[in-house]
Parts: sequence; C-alpha cells; structure tokens
Amino acid sequence: MAPNALVTGTSGFVAGHLARRLLADGYDVTGVDIKPPRSDLGDALRQVTLDIRDRVGVRALLQEIRPELVIHAAAQASVSVSMREPRLDVETNVVATLELAQEAAAAGTQRFVFFSSGGAVYGEPAVLPATEETAVEPKSIYGASKAAAELYLGVVADQTGLEVSVLRPANIYGPEQNPHGEAGVMAIFSQRMLRNELVTIFGDGSQTRDYVYVEDVVEAAIRASDGVPDTCDISTGIEVSTGQVFETLAQLTGYEQPVVHDDERPGDIARSMLDPTKAGRVWGWEPQVAFEDGVARTVEWFREQEAVS
Repeated sequence: MAPNALVTGTSGFVAGHLARRLLADGYDVTGVDIKPPRSDLGDALRQVTLDIRDRVGVRALLQEIRPELVIHAAAQASVSVSMREPRLDVETNVVATLELAQEAAAAGTQRFVFFSSGGAVYGEPAVLPATEETAVEPKSIYGASKAAAELYLGVVADQTGLEVSVLRPANIYGPEQNPHGEAGVMAIFSQRMLRNELVTIFGDGSQTRDYVYVEDVVEAAIRASDGVPDTCDISTGIEVSTGQVFETLAQLTGYEQPVVHDDERPGDIARSMLDPTKAGRVWGWEPQVAFEDGVARTVEWFREQEAVS
C-alpha cells in the first residue's frame, strides 16, 4: 500500500513541485491550498481547497486521510505584506502551523516537514554565511513568524512524539514561480524583461541573496522527510547581488531597458548567505544546479509561457 502524504500550498510554486515529486516516488498525495487547484497534475493529485487557518476543516481532513507524512509549505511569504498586515502573517504562519502540527500528531502522522526561512530568521548576522548556530534575530514580521513557528513545533514534537524536520531555505527560484507577487525577484524580472517592461530594483542593487534552485529544495524536503529529524539550512553558500541578477537575466533575455531604482522596502535585509554544510552531513544533501543553469532554465520556462499566452 502506498504511503499517504499531505502537502500544503500545492497551488503554489514550491509545493507544486513537491507534489509532483512525491507522486513520482509512489505516494498517495493530498494537496491543500486556499487558491484554486492546479490543472497540470490532473487526477493524480487529490486537491482540497481549504484555508489552513480553518482548524476544523484541517482536523477533518487529517482524520480522514491519516497521512504518514505532512509537508507544510503554505505560508504568507511576503516580507512587505508581513510588515503591513502583521496579524495576517501571524495567523497564517504561526497559529495555523501550530494547529496543523497538533492535528497531524493526533491523526498519527509520523513526520512533519516544515518550510521555515533561512533568509529571514537570521536577520542581518555580523558573520556570513549564516549557519544553524547563528543567532535567530529576524528583522521582519515574516521572519519572526517563521522563527516562532519553529519554536512551537519543537514543543509539539516534545509533547507528542511527532518527528519534525525544519528546512531553512535561502531564496528559492525556478520555473512556475509567481511573477505577480512581491516576492520572487527572479520570476518578476524574467517576465518583465521578456515583455520589455521596466524593471524596478528596490535599493541600489547591492543587496545580496543566496539563490537555490527549486528542484534542489524539493530534493532536500524529500530527504528531510525520511532522514534524521533536524533543522538545516538549504542553500548554495553563494552570495549574488540583485544587480547581478538583473545583468544575468538581461543577457539571457536580450533586455536593453535601463533599470529603475526605488526606495528599499521595510523589513528587507542587505545581505544574506547560508552555509549548507549541515544538510550535507545530516541528510546527504547538497545543491546540484548552478546559478547560471538555474537562471537559464527559469528564463526558458517563462519564455514558453509568454509564447502561449
């Protein structure tokens, strides 16, 4: 009998890739999202439209399917939204995560994999790359909510025996990322450049991030689901500036418009880079897709979408 898995956020970017991988690995997968279900996975994925803040609905679903594995990727994921609407952020990222874990434990779930944020929970550490030993000092409500959720999950694990693995990914990018939100600079820039629209950089472009390709993150989540339960940074350990992202994408797309600069956004940090060494030691994971290759794949996917739109 195939194992059952519940994945939250499956109408979105990372969880959509995760659902596809789990199906390929032989899981019976139920996807949960507040947004309309995906069309590209057909009937293979059971998709339930549900707000993860609806504890009654979450409890009923978990009691019905009793998944061995829960991968929780759904979140309010925008730093700027978190600063404008902190209550929404806390309700979605903290309260809903806590209650989902409690209900999963009650339904007999063995492993709970949580997507935290390596880019946000550390804030702006004095020493880079950040490691799992770096002080957790978030500079945004979003980062604070992810850090708080990790603490609550630790309590649930201690009280119930639920095995919890925590991923702290760097900035995830790749095909299918939403270009219409406030997060995901790679997707936003790719689409706008392909349409020859103006591209805005918040700040002077010197801000850095550690960009990790989505399929590498999916592999990390799979390993976190059956390896030793632990907390690991998922990253490349390479700093890339926003200006470098702009230049790389401009070259791949043939974009020749000048960049537009605007004020930095509240909660954004100046530099971010994580050390993936522990994930290699604990889960045998390391990134496989180089930045240049991942960006090229991302641009090609967006180019194909523009051709059929």
